[in-house]
Amino acid sequence: MQRSYGAEGFGTFAVVFAGCGAAAVGGAALGPVGVALSFGLAFAAVALAVGPVSGAHLNPAVTLAAALAGRLRARDAVAYVAAQFAGATLGVALAIMIARGRPGGAPGVAEALAGGYGAASPGFYGAGSALLVEVGLTAILAFVLLGVEVRRRGVSASLYAAAGGIGYALVHLVGMPVTGLPANPARALGAALLAGGIAQGQLWVFVVGPLLGGAIGALAHRLVFGPEVGLAPELEAHRR
Repeated sequence: MQRSYGAEGFGTFAVVFAGCGAAAVGGAALGPVGVALSFGLAFAAVALAVGPVSGAHLNPAVTLAAALAGRLRARDAVAYVAAQFAGATLGVALAIMIARGRPGGAPGVAEALAGGYGAASPGFYGAGSALLVEVGLTAILAFVLLGVEVRRRGVSASLYAAAGGIGYALVHLVGMPVTGLPANPARALGAALLAGGIAQGQLWVFVVGPLLGGAIGALAHRLVFGPEVGLAPELEAHRR
């Protein structure tokens, strides 16, 4: 499983670095749609590479959903999440370093990547709206990714990458105007650690919300498809 942990760490780094890099360096030119597509394309590309190795969760909320659905053992889920947090923090840090490398720097880039609610929200949405959007969008994302998980028999990495890429672009299109930071606790923690101040005080919304959304997505998947659908191969072998 060590290869899976490494795949999750590097894969999360790649998605967060590409998406946050697009926001920090080219956000003014790309606009919200361009940044959302950057996250989606990054996820799709990375999922094609690491999906057969780790399942390409690349998000603690998706890992929680997979564990609740019976796809992943608890100890492996903990290792996945640790790798994702490390990769996301490195990705955000590199994006910030690049953005600050131009003349005049970008003094508010860490705070912008951290997002938030209230005064820290791009659209000045309150904590309630921020929490609801994080829960709802993550539930949709988790449900979609569980439905097309690459480790299920007959599901190709390309199908998972396409569905995941569309899902990630969608949650960013909807969530960015509200919080600027939709549906990924790993990215939220990394950005808050580097931004400090109000970002750390508001971090709970961007950890609790997506994790709750992941749990709801797993429950919805179980209700629609039934229990023990698409177990990881090692879990299927273990149950025989």
